[in-house]
Amino acid sequence: MAKLIDVESYLTYPIARKTFASTVLLYNDVPMEIVSKLLGHSSMKIIQDSYGKIVEKKISEEILKLKGK
Repeated sequence: MAKLIDVESYLTYPIARKTFASTVLLYNDVPMEIVSKLLGHSSMKIIQDSYGKIVEKKISEEILKLKGK
């Protein structure tokens, strides 16, 4: 797969999982609680530590949209 899309790093299950969680779920406004359950995390702290920066970026984008209105 990596060769087909000209990516030089290895595509692993954890990378695919994180990509799915961030680009598909969180960027499409799926709440962190649901993402946590879907990924099978035992606590919200795990997902907050892993994806907190992604959510912060999403918040910034939403504030900029609001500013434009």
